[in-house]
Amino acid sequence: MTFSVSKPFLKNHSLHNFHQSSANEKQFINEGKHLPVIHHLNIVFQENYGLMIDFDSIQEYYGNDDLSIFKNKSGIDASFNILNMKTGEIKKENFTLDWKIRFFHTSIVYDDFLAEIVSQDFGHYSGKIPVPGWAVCNHKVNDAILYIIPQLNKAALIMRKELKSGFESRRFPDRNRKIAKNGKYNTISVPISWERLIKVCPSTILFNYE
Repeated sequence: MTFSVSKPFLKNHSLHNFHQSSANEKQFINEGKHLPVIHHLNIVFQENYGLMIDFDSIQEYYGNDDLSIFKNKSGIDASFNILNMKTGEIKKENFTLDWKIRFFHTSIVYDDFLAEIVSQDFGHYSGKIPVPGWAVCNHKVNDAILYIIPQLNKAALIMRKELKSGFESRRFPDRNRKIAKNGKYNTISVPISWERLIKVCPSTILFNYE
């Protein structure tokens, strides 16, 4: 799957500090702010699917060790087993998650899903091949994306393969692309309404948490 950017390349977008975003995400996790999300997801599993998260099996990969770095590059930030709530039988072993936490530093908070389709685009004239984003790239192996908007106490569990397939079949409109500058390259994302996301990715679980 390839993506192109119409020339001339847009120059009027503010610089986005992706290093700071990564640090904010790690701080969010380190402070345990993700735990209410996991707990509410577990309630949804129980009430709607008869399943439950095995909290004793949760593994998180946010260190600087080689395993954590390898897992992160593969799209895995955390994993856990999913059990049958009545029997305790393992229904899904090592269910893997990629955390995506959307922070806003302005008064405007967008209530939608922002999918990254190009991680690094160096411009039309650079001759460099764009690096696919996490929503479409082939080397990610995580089962799902757990997308969180803290300001709205809102989260969504999206199955990665459904999302990738949706882009490959061109079922997501991308005319309203968002381009964020980061030094010498640009990151391109597509905002998707929750209604469209659920239609294209029917396994999506959208919920609010406390």
